[in-house]
Amino acid sequence: MELRKKRLMSTSSLVKAALLAAISIVLTRVFSIMVPLGGLPALRVGFGNIPIILSGMLFGPLAGGITGLISDLLGYIMSPQGAYFPGFTLSSTLLGIIPGVLYKTLKIQKQRFNYNYVNAMMVLSLAVGIIWVLFRSEVVGVNNGHLILNDTASIYLFAGISGVALLFGIMPFWISKHMKGAIPKIGLDKLTFTVTLTYVLVSLLMNTYWLSIMFGKGFMIFLPGRVVAAIPTIPIYTFILYTLSRFVDFRE
Repeated sequence: MELRKKRLMSTSSLVKAALLAAISIVLTRVFSIMVPLGGLPALRVGFGNIPIILSGMLFGPLAGGITGLISDLLGYIMSPQGAYFPGFTLSSTLLGIIPGVLYKTLKIQKQRFNYNYVNAMMVLSLAVGIIWVLFRSEVVGVNNGHLILNDTASIYLFAGISGVALLFGIMPFWISKHMKGAIPKIGLDKLTFTVTLTYVLVSLLMNTYWLSIMFGKGFMIFLPGRVVAAIPTIPIYTFILYTLSRFVDFRE
């Protein structure tokens, strides 16, 4: 029937999106922790975003947006954590819309373009951000042309995070080389691009801006800590979704 072809979402997709929203609520409200930045609860660490991203990739931007919208609103009603701020609802909605646009509208999974080069540039930008955080927080400094280490313990932390960034930048090239000729259900380069772009736009930029409005603090008060958190979070999200791709098909 013509009417069926025009339906934006099937009943099956809607039910699955609702299930992913429920999983997101549990992961966000129960199995996540708040990390203080500048003495304020400004960074949530957990896996609640993954079901929202997954919904957009599988069912499209509309379903992904609904998943994000429901998970934020219903999650706040069930377990409020601080004051409600509508900006975070918008961010949660975009977490599903952006991957949906990339996979269902632009269909980047069918493109032959190698996104590893774009990903390497984005990882390099985050690495530069780490260096900027080091100098801004005065963990390192320069005196008379010499590098000064002011906090040795923090150096080890940043070195570990930088190592993760480097590994994350190199590994997709290595995997692509060793999987040459194979036909994976999903390209790691395209998945990495999707997760990184979504995380940078929503978490690093939008959510940091919402926090600055909500707490009446400068944007730069929150950004350094969130940049540092992005380095391990993006590859973890990517490899969880890549593992899930063995059981679901993103290529449609």
